[in-house]
Amino acid sequence: MKKSIFTLVMLVMVAAVIGGAWSLARKYINRGEDLNKKAWESSYLERGLPVPESGPREGYWGARLGEKVRDGRTVWREPEIHLAGLIDIDGLGRQYYRSAGEVKYRILIMGGSVASGANASGIPATYFSVIGDELERRGLPVEIVIVAAGAWKSSQELQALEPNLQTLRPDLVVFLNGLNDLTNGSTSLTLYGEPTATQDGSPWSVLYHAHDYQQRVSDYLSNITAARKMTVAGGASLLVALQPSLTERSRRTPIEERLLELTLESHAPDALATSYGAIRKSLAGMTRSGNFSFLDCSRVLDTEKETVFTDIWHFTDFGHRALGLFMADKIAGILKNRVDTGKDRSNQTSADGRRH
Repeated sequence: MKKSIFTLVMLVMVAAVIGGAWSLARKYINRGEDLNKKAWESSYLERGLPVPESGPREGYWGARLGEKVRDGRTVWREPEIHLAGLIDIDGLGRQYYRSAGEVKYRILIMGGSVASGANASGIPATYFSVIGDELERRGLPVEIVIVAAGAWKSSQELQALEPNLQTLRPDLVVFLNGLNDLTNGSTSLTLYGEPTATQDGSPWSVLYHAHDYQQRVSDYLSNITAARKMTVAGGASLLVALQPSLTERSRRTPIEERLLELTLESHAPDALATSYGAIRKSLAGMTRSGNFSFLDCSRVLDTEKETVFTDIWHFTDFGHRALGLFMADKIAGILKNRVDTGKDRSNQTSADGRRH
């Protein structure tokens, strides 16, 4: 029963919030929050550091975010919210990073809750702030626009890509994703929290997963292929970063082992690992095409000796820093080698309407 409660908390969150059923979700969240909170706090305590009093910037289980906003293209997106130092999401569901210097490049990052910077202690600790700071240190001042929402799959990210390509005209598009496509939704083509018929005729619940991993891999790669065509047509380069996963971590702490045990209840662990490997191999093969780069971030947190994950998807400040530096190194190379497109960012309006 305890396992089911924990996994249900993980799966019910977005669907309940989208539907406005916060009170229904809250009774599950209250009962399953302890392990997540313990993991988050342990990541600091094990390193001899004080635990940030504010907790994760979005709150445990996203409590600070409130209800998702319905969206005609992506079904849902994050609401507008401004909490100083913690969260700054505008009315379009976008987050931003801007270098202090004159901006030379604009980067658009797409993905789910990991791409949105979940579980960092504040905005400066997010992976995207780490990327921006590191690029500026290397003489590559950037504007980063993050278009991401909890539980999005690549099909939703693809829907969000087209209008943002047109309005933002980025130099580089980054997809930080992969794991949601294998874990979210009852089937490959259904979204998080969307009811479907079950294979054995049993009543559907948000725990249900058809174990259609091969189809999920195929559909994910099709969406990435479509994204590549869009970005090339829009004059941008594309980088796909396969997100870190606790399932890929070779040496887990005791609390991470417990997290893995509980959150994988609805999945076939071997099939999940094999499918992630298939995505990794296929994305690497796609790099032979122009304007496409791949960065395998799935095991980038393997060097962390202490607890860093808070479930199979999310990680704390230490993971954000490691991921941000790893991605910044790859992005710097792409930007330096990028053919001049003739875009002059110095006289452009920033993505939120402000002048550089």
